[in-house]
Amino acid sequence: MLLKDKTAVVTGSSRGIGKAIALRFAAEGAKLAVACVRNLDKAEAVAQEIRDSGGEAITVQADVSARGDAERMVAEATQAFGRIDIMVSNAGIVIDRAFVDSTDDDWHAAIETNLRGFFNVTRAVLPQMIERGQGRIIATGSLITDVADLGQNRFSVCAASKGGIIALMRPIAAEVARHGVTVNAVSPGYIATEMLGEIDAGGLEQVLAMVPMRRYGKPEEIAAAMAFLASDDAAYITGQTLRVNGGIAMG
Repeated sequence: MLLKDKTAVVTGSSRGIGKAIALRFAAEGAKLAVACVRNLDKAEAVAQEIRDSGGEAITVQADVSARGDAERMVAEATQAFGRIDIMVSNAGIVIDRAFVDSTDDDWHAAIETNLRGFFNVTRAVLPQMIERGQGRIIATGSLITDVADLGQNRFSVCAASKGGIIALMRPIAAEVARHGVTVNAVSPGYIATEMLGEIDAGGLEQVLAMVPMRRYGKPEEIAAAMAFLASDDAAYITGQTLRVNGGIAMG
């Protein structure tokens, strides 16, 4: 078991990729804090599934775009499990809109949820990881920072927020490397989750033709990459982005 006796917080884990990450981590032996901003009933269902399989899990409701909520989430998970070994910053939104039609609300939502969310949870958990001399922080990036033209799909505002995560991740990784803490990202391509329903249907068909594997990814495939980066096997990997996208970023 890759994560035996480890403790993890996974934000945005009531559904989709986050749910798959939580379930995979639990299967690998980790204790889980299943975190969400809404859909507490779905988060509790994920936690119950983990408990029914013999694992340990709690739920935490928190808006990671708010510093106080992020700090409370870390405090509750630490109180429950004694420490946090792994923080997965997965909570995020997608906005599919042409740049010229983008609104101030679009910009605010993307930056606050995606970029500030990563900023807040990382800032909240790092002190205890540095003090213990070990830890894993993993962010969910996105294909949209690697591929600019995705047919009918328009992700300029979201690309700014996801690109900001990658830009912020690398200097943090350099700062904390000597303390035994790694900071990495997994960058998914088009993954078959509920979030695909928020993207233009015609655009989805165009993109599928661009994927060399000619299929959408599975949430479990992202979870597998996350589990590797969270494990001791990845102890010498930091500041990196692992792209899991069926080859579409090759051009």
